Amino acid sequence: MCTVIVGFDPGADTPLVIAALRDEMSSRPWDPPAHHWPDRPALVGGRDRLAGGTWLAANSERPRVSALLNGWPWDGRMPWEGVYPASRGDLPLHALTHAGRDPLRGEDPTRYAPFHLLDADPHRVGLHSWDGRCVDTRPLPVGVSIVVNTGLDPQDPRAERHTPEFARTRPDPGDLAGVYGIKEVWGEWPRLITEAAGAPPRSAGSDESGDPSGLMARADLGDGRVWATGSVTLVALDRETVRYAFTDDPADAGAWRMIEV
Repeated sequence: MCTVIVGFDPGADTPLVIAALRDEMSSRPWDPPAHHWPDRPALVGGRDRLAGGTWLAANSERPRVSALLNGWPWDGRMPWEGVYPASRGDLPLHALTHAGRDPLRGEDPTRYAPFHLLDADPHRVGLHSWDGRCVDTRPLPVGVSIVVNTGLDPQDPRAERHTPEFARTRPDPGDLAGVYGIKEVWGEWPRLITEAAGAPPRSAGSDESGDPSGLMARADLGDGRVWATGSVTLVALDRETVRYAFTDDPADAGAWRMIEV
């Protein structure tokens, strides 16, 4: 995951709405969101076939969501360098099966490459960041925040450009238990995602011609390797209900589908 847009207001009818964009190598195999973990039947999320973990999952029994973003190491090394004994994709699963407020309890962060772990429910949103040297934990404020690979960084070009529009259109459906449609739950946010998919993307690697403020990523790294935004997840939580939608074609406004939770 490389961009997570969080609308949090504990006083709203729907306290938590999220749009999460996953950037990954296009060749890395994955499974779409479902109940993939028999030992954790309440959890629904996409599954990374290589390591078995996830980039985002929700708990359908106790409304809660956790999302993972790759982080940047404190000493400036690229985040994919080095070999680590544990997969970061395990962390959202651990967070959602742990009832306490500390989703990293019992975990040794040195086993993982740098990360940002978002842990959220209708009452609070926490961001837990590991840079290879120390763990930083902070609450997200009320309002709309955009989390990127540098964490909660208001000066990031994506945050500067897109936070005002996502804040202006922040959805707040009144009764999630009776609402199932994409637009009825997330309002204008799917449209903003589709528009972003039609705009110039960010780029990395050898091609630096992209727009650093673009929500979507695409970079041709050569030898057939492409790093890009391959899917987007929408989540909405009230105090009793979880709504979950997904697309693996963000440019197609009709490709969204509701996920059974």
